[in-house]
Amino acid sequence: MSNAKLKLMVSVFTRRMASGESFEDILADYPKLTENDINQIREALGID
Repeated sequence: MSNAKLKLMVSVFTRRMASGESFEDILADYPKLTENDINQIREALGID
């Protein structure tokens, strides 16, 4: 994933998680994310 896309996705996940959504629920809205993309987002958010 490009750095710009990663920053955007981390921003989206951070905002939505702050509103009470779970990581998995947000993921369901982005079915085209690869396993690598998901791992990069998890790492950036500090989620194991």
